[in-house]
Amino acid sequence: MNDVREGDIILHYSQGSLRAIGTALGSAESAENPFGTAEWNQDGRLIHVQYQDLSEGIPLGSIPAAVRTRAGGPFTSVGSVQQGYLFKVSNAVLDVLVRKFPEFGAALSWYQPSSPAPTGGEIDLQIAAEEFQRAVEKSGLSFAPESKLVRAFLAGLLAKPFAILTGLSGSGKTQLAMRLGDWFGHDDDGRPRYLVVPVRPDWTGPEALLGYEDALRSAEAKVPVWFVPETLQLILRAIDEPTVPYLLVLDEMNLAHVERYFADFLSGVESRQPILPDLVRRDDDSPWEVRSIPGERLPLPRNLFVIGTVNVDETTYMFSPKVLDRAWTYEFRVDADTLDPDRGRPAPAPTAPQSLIQDLCGLVEDDDWQRRHPYVFRDELVEQLRALHRSLARVGFEFGHRTMFEAVRFAAIYAAMGRADETPSVDDLLDLILMQKILPRLHGSRRRLEPFLVDLSAQARPGAGAIRWPLTYAKIERMLEIVRANQFVSFAE
Repeated sequence: MNDVREGDIILHYSQGSLRAIGTALGSAESAENPFGTAEWNQDGRLIHVQYQDLSEGIPLGSIPAAVRTRAGGPFTSVGSVQQGYLFKVSNAVLDVLVRKFPEFGAALSWYQPSSPAPTGGEIDLQIAAEEFQRAVEKSGLSFAPESKLVRAFLAGLLAKPFAILTGLSGSGKTQLAMRLGDWFGHDDDGRPRYLVVPVRPDWTGPEALLGYEDALRSAEAKVPVWFVPETLQLILRAIDEPTVPYLLVLDEMNLAHVERYFADFLSGVESRQPILPDLVRRDDDSPWEVRSIPGERLPLPRNLFVIGTVNVDETTYMFSPKVLDRAWTYEFRVDADTLDPDRGRPAPAPTAPQSLIQDLCGLVEDDDWQRRHPYVFRDELVEQLRALHRSLARVGFEFGHRTMFEAVRFAAIYAAMGRADETPSVDDLLDLILMQKILPRLHGSRRRLEPFLVDLSAQARPGAGAIRWPLTYAKIERMLEIVRANQFVSFAE
């Protein structure tokens, strides 16, 4: 505090993100504790600061791990943050923020970066994909190679960390999600960085996920006391450890009406606005209390991955297009020839190297990664997606800017996961995007959908030659069979 001088820049960090830029209006002066609480000494020092709140917090993972591990100050040797109040920050960190974030650069327009722009140090997605594939195989899980499921699953989650797994019961949906959780490893207290939560049919609001203030305990304690379910505890742990990924698995996600219990979560994911209570507890036996300012909220952490598993029968609910539009959807099928009587229950997957999952976390929080590493045939892919949009508009299922952005991002990530001499074709990627992003939104009557499905089938297999989109073609043929038999069809069978 005594080292601060007028005009010094102060970066304000809270709960996993930089949230404001401050300018010191003078040096420290003696002052009494302004909060009047016993948590701090009564005598202290005060610095007057002019604040500029950032419109959106900058996640810690957005600062490259290579910069954080060398920067010292508030960072540990592995790039996480130290416990403390005020640290000197190296110019290398400020240089990255000014170059990478326009709002930050505009607020400090007078600042000129003193270090050269970093080169290299980007994550090797081919290694990441191969590591995850090996981890899945070591656990005893296996999927048909032609489905490209494991690679597409990881690429989709890195493009948007929200996925829905649908298909046959017992086909490996929950097991694949759990193996990803194993791969993410454990925290410093030995707790896994993932949680599987069975969704109950009586979930009618967000309380089961996001908790609620316990009015009776609050009145007794004379401070706001919260009931915090396991789901919110995991989310708060993710906030406290922002440089590594956490995973929440909602098992049988559609046993309850999804929009009723998940609406706040969906809104928070898209808007990145604060929806979570800022809670803390002194020890494991203490109640959860509001940290300092009543009513203050936190945004959902960017390092939180969410996977929902889905089975479709008479006891479940359908997903609305607005939910499916926000997720990557993966269908799990089992061919008769792949049924193995000797296959046992999958074992836990080995943990990924810490540096690798930190890099993956940084990629998830980097909204511009695909612009720096575009898919080589990006323009052709975009034109094909626009053509699909025109076709979908005729049946009322056209998509918006979000789907285009996430499809282009997925293509760049998926392509980077392969060898340099094996760039996937536009048709390869369109096949996956159709299966994971476009077709899941389709549902309706035969009169509405059959002409479109027939037209799309003809595009997937033009004539008697090779099939352009094998996964899509097989799915469309099944959907056509169902809609002709039942007069109605949806993606989930």
